[in-house]
Amino acid sequence: MSTAPDHHTSFISIVGTNLRDLQMLANLSPPVDDPESIVTVIVSMVHEGSITWTKLQEVDVWATDLSRSSSGRLYAVDMEGQLHFTDSKGGWKSRDLGCPDGLVSLWVASDDLMFVAGDHGERVRVSGKQVDVVRDEQERRLNAVHGCSADEVYMVGEKGALFRYQGQAWSELESPTNYTLLTVLCRSPREVYIAGARGVLFKGDGDTWEQLNAPVVNITSLAWYQDALYVAAGKDGVFCLGPRGLEKIKDVTLYRLSAIGDHLFGLGGRLVARFDGKGWWGGQVTSL
Repeated sequence: MSTAPDHHTSFISIVGTNLRDLQMLANLSPPVDDPESIVTVIVSMVHEGSITWTKLQEVDVWATDLSRSSSGRLYAVDMEGQLHFTDSKGGWKSRDLGCPDGLVSLWVASDDLMFVAGDHGERVRVSGKQVDVVRDEQERRLNAVHGCSADEVYMVGEKGALFRYQGQAWSELESPTNYTLLTVLCRSPREVYIAGARGVLFKGDGDTWEQLNAPVVNITSLAWYQDALYVAAGKDGVFCLGPRGLEKIKDVTLYRLSAIGDHLFGLGGRLVARFDGKGWWGGQVTSL
């Protein structure tokens, strides 16, 4: 069984609407480094009082990201180039997106439109039954994708790779850094945040970028919560952007942040934590 204690569990993505309506993607891997043996579990979770969860789906692949549409349908991508999704009745289906080198991140604009970033630089747009793939000649890994509308989508990756989609085609933008970009947050066409290795953090509109003051840490995730930018930096903790730059607010290992309902959620290893603007609550989930 994939849930045997000799497997390591890592929580990768969390989505939902409130404390009683959460869905989470977890990777279960063997103690030895064997990516082909990773199993993915998607669960429904309640994160109040005693944390409870129910398994929704288990697949024998290495899934890398989970997203949810406004209608509540779930979407996940994996390192075999597959898209896994729930249909209108809640059943699970899968679809080959033609990227055998692997898919890393996705952003869902609607049930019929989504964007996916590939491990070898693939920029994928799925519109209904049509799949359009644009490949990077340099095969730079793309680590994250996010948009503020179907016509304003960004992807970021290795060596500062920075791409934008504006309704017709992808264009590569002049990047403000050569360091690897790990995350992107698009709030509006005029307010886009990109960040990554060695504390690189920029705010811009695609044409011009302003570097924001940050410590030399690897920024792995960005989230907008209670009118402020929050940053996860793995073992270096959680930060919030203030007038003088990033300021540490919590010394805890978190790699992924998501604003859900009235809370900010963070994931790191087996840790699921939430923040209400005043304090943190949560801990290790050991029974998954």
